[in-house]
Parts: sequence; structure tokens; C-alpha cells
Amino acid sequence: MNGFSAVLLLAVAGLTNAYLDQGVCPDFQNIAAFVIPSYMGRWFEAHRFQAGFEDGMTCATADYAAIDDTTISVTNSAVLSDGTLDAISGTGSATGVPGQLIVQFPGEPVGFYNVLATDYETYSSVYSCRQIGDLRDQYAWVMSRTEELDADSLAAALDAFESNGIDTSLLQATPQGGDCIYAPVPPKI
Repeated sequence: MNGFSAVLLLAVAGLTNAYLDQGVCPDFQNIAAFVIPSYMGRWFEAHRFQAGFEDGMTCATADYAAIDDTTISVTNSAVLSDGTLDAISGTGSATGVPGQLIVQFPGEPVGFYNVLATDYETYSSVYSCRQIGDLRDQYAWVMSRTEELDADSLAAALDAFESNGIDTSLLQATPQGGDCIYAPVPPKI
């Protein structure tokens, strides 16, 4: 990597807060049939790619509730490094691509939420990748319906990434359980 590329990488990393590296986004496939109502409810973040906006966060959850047939509310909460509980709310809208939502939070750029695989009851594998020249801007999450994901469900979640050419060695465990403080589940809309 030349000096200019290194500076560009750092500048883009600061703007996107995602896991940036040299490479090409894989040609990934979302779940073939995504059932939005079955996906609603609380999910615990089990693993994630490093992302600047999540630095130091533990006890991360995502709560989804249907607004209408194609739009959901999204409330993400986590404990910050100083021990305080923080939350942000936004919306997700279905696209013409099965398993894909466009997610928008106030003051943040639009993001794509791609469900690679889920059984709706134990795990979900979520991925996003955007190409920026020779760099790829990646986000990945393994989500769980419980604070701790069982070994079989974790294996299924990881297989969804690996079968799509996504490097699971980049996933880091998200601390859950124990001393976690969780936001109350938001009321259904």
C-alpha cells in the first residue's frame, strides 16, 4: 500500500466507522425468502466486525417492530465504555431485494442491512459491504435471540458468512449477560 492509499484508508475509515480493508466486496446472497413479521422482536448482538461507532460498547441489542408491511422501527441500545446505557432509534424499509432493508438513523447516512441467513428463533447473520475504490467498507453482525448463542446456532450463523466468502476471523464477540444492563423492550407500535 503506498503512502497516499494509507492516508486515504485512514480518512475513509474515520468517515465510515466500519471495518475497512483492501479488497472487493464479495458477491453475497441474502436469504431467499425473508419474513419480516417473524424477524420482529429483540435480538442480542453476539459477534460483530469492528466498527468505530461501537468501540467500547457491550450488551448491545436491536429491537425491531413493524410499522407497516414494508417499514419497521429499529432501536439499537448498548452500554457505553463509561457504563451508561445509550440508545438510538430509526427505521428500516424493505427493498426489492429479499432479506434487505435500508436502515436510517437521525443524522446518519443510509445503511443497507442484508440478512444472509436466519432461523428467526435463534440466530441471524447480517452483512453490509460498500466498495470505495480499492477498499471495501464492511459491517457484519451475528445476532441471537438470547444473551448466549448455542454452538450449533453459532456454527450456522458463521457458515452463512463463510459460504458467501466473508472472513469470519474478523468477527469479535460482543460481551453479553452477567453485569449487562438492558434497555426495556420498546412497546409494539
